[in-house]
Amino acid sequence: MYGYVVMASMAFALFCYCIMIPIIDYFRDPKGLRRYPGLSVFSGFTDLAFIWESHKGFRSHALLKAHKTQPVVRIGPNSLSYGDLRAIKDIYGHNTKCGKDEFYTVLSGTHYHLADVVDKTEHARKRKVLSSAYALKNLEGWEHKVADKTERFIRGFDARCTAPLSKELKRPEPQDLTVDYRAWANFFTLDAIADIGLSERLGFLDAGDDLVTAERMDGTLHQVHYRECLHATARAQSGIVWSFDWYPFLQKITKIVSPWYRHLWKLNEDWNDIVNHRATQRLKRYRAGEKLDDFFAALMEDKNGVPNGLDWGEIVAEISIMSTSPSPKLQGRNKLQVFSWRPSRFLNNRERL
Repeated sequence: MYGYVVMASMAFALFCYCIMIPIIDYFRDPKGLRRYPGLSVFSGFTDLAFIWESHKGFRSHALLKAHKTQPVVRIGPNSLSYGDLRAIKDIYGHNTKCGKDEFYTVLSGTHYHLADVVDKTEHARKRKVLSSAYALKNLEGWEHKVADKTERFIRGFDARCTAPLSKELKRPEPQDLTVDYRAWANFFTLDAIADIGLSERLGFLDAGDDLVTAERMDGTLHQVHYRECLHATARAQSGIVWSFDWYPFLQKITKIVSPWYRHLWKLNEDWNDIVNHRATQRLKRYRAGEKLDDFFAALMEDKNGVPNGLDWGEIVAEISIMSTSPSPKLQGRNKLQVFSWRPSRFLNNRERL
């Protein structure tokens, strides 16, 4: 009898927490968000509505469609999406009163990196540490590393070129189309980032493949594919992160009930191993006395050679976010695609330079 009472109490508490309280909060509307149209009927009640939208495969398209008629769309009980470019300055400008969302805290590890640190004082400290690395002199000094990767990129494409097309054959044979442009664009940026950040040659462009060594915390080594692990981490997190309070629970439950998510989380562990190996290998070179000009050196010492004294966990966190570098990757790929589609634009830009 006592067991039935406990189960009934737990069921009632769960009903109140998951259904009654969200409904009450929706009609109480303490922040006045009910005046904004929702992305779905349930957006004002629960963040699970946006998680569902994420699993449909193209949430940005749904937002774009909604913003064609509404400048502000409610995507969760405490979340709004802005479709007006003027909002960028208000949200991200230097004098903004907006703070970083709990999104960054939920996805952070044991230590924050420059992109997910929430505290403004801590963010300023991190920027000061990396200011020397971002100095124009250093950026210009690293141009040879980018030039080297550009040469290897072109060399890889030259080796895979089809025979010149004849007047009779205006399209190449399907079996000759073996280049995955997206993969090669990733090889280019990942090779460049590793060289600039850690003075490491991953060799993706030379091999035409992203097989890389990863290192578990016990020191054992294994081979994984860099891009597969990186993209799996993003897919797993972006699918369930939108309900911040529920994220730890959803992370655990998806490992149990979903084979697909279980596979993604396994690749996420492999991604952590990739970062761990990159960091430990560069640390060995630093301890061996190698004087290298890269981001790692800026993390370890200031421009006068005085140690920064950062926690190892913080250094690994900075290496992790540097190793992903999503924005430059996407921008570089898009620019190269435009140039390949419209050679005239490439020629115009070359003349300007």
